[in-house]
Amino acid sequence: MTIFPGKVVNGRVEVELEDAADLPEGAEVSVFLRNDEEYIPTPEEEAELEAAMDEADRGEGVPYEEFRRELIDLERKLTRR
Repeated sequence: MTIFPGKVVNGRVEVELEDAADLPEGAEVSVFLRNDEEYIPTPEEEAELEAAMDEADRGEGVPYEEFRRELIDLERKLTRR
């Protein structure tokens, strides 16, 4: 995993690259929104995130629709209390 700094400009995410060749045209990226404090993940968090991305790349994750249904069910259970 490689992390590049970036910011939102006119509604678009712009990534700051020293060399445009770092990301090829059409490269897929994930965007994580930070709060006002600088967040530096622990080595354990980085390893967990990388393992999760590798799992998703292998197709071993939960399909979005299934995950969404689980969240809706959980929300319904919590609002019944």
